[in-house]
Amino acid sequence: MQSRNFKAGSSRPARSRAPFQGGQKNKFNNGGGNKKRFKGNFIDASRFINKAVPQAEEVKYVPDTIFSDFPINEAIKKTIAARGFEHPTPIQDKTINHILDGKDLIGLANTGTGKTGAFLIPMLHKIMKNPNEKLLVVVPTRELAIQIQEEFRAFAQGLRIGSVVVVGGANIRTQIDCLRSRYNVVIGTPGRLKDLIQRKNLNLASFGNVVLDEADRMLDMGFIPDVKYLLSLVNEKRQTL
Repeated sequence: MQSRNFKAGSSRPARSRAPFQGGQKNKFNNGGGNKKRFKGNFIDASRFINKAVPQAEEVKYVPDTIFSDFPINEAIKKTIAARGFEHPTPIQDKTINHILDGKDLIGLANTGTGKTGAFLIPMLHKIMKNPNEKLLVVVPTRELAIQIQEEFRAFAQGLRIGSVVVVGGANIRTQIDCLRSRYNVVIGTPGRLKDLIQRKNLNLASFGNVVLDEADRMLDMGFIPDVKYLLSLVNEKRQTL
């Protein structure tokens, strides 16, 4: 057993130390080894932070007219008032008079902006003036056709103007029976309309008004060939919306 030498007052064994060299400072390396200091350019983190931009206050649209100002049938005005509508929405305010003037129109509006009323109100007035007027509304989906039918019934309440919905996924026999009744408005999807025409249950030659609702969506769904086919069968002097 080897003996160990201890310094006085210390319980640890003595270690050999390198002789002190004057003028030399102690150096400490974190992590061990010799490392060079980073000499790259300083990156300003603020360059990658998007500053908050204050949002401009939304400007509320003020219509130029009220529904009672439009030159439409008084019975239609009463129905509109009974529904609690006084001021038209922007799309209605900007389009109704042009439609009443018989102009073709392209309207751009989101869902829930009153675009259905924008074409139904003047078209109902047109039918009230001439009971022989007929309106074809072409839509991409069954759900949209039903929504338009509900809006039509609300605006046409008490006016004795009939409508028929013809869409895929529903009983075609029932739709054929409805087409045998008196109507001024047909609301349908392109495929079912084409089917009924080829079955000789629907003749579009007497239709002088066409609404292509959500035409961009019909384009995306590949319905444009069918839509062109339908347009080729309606009255050449039609009004198209």
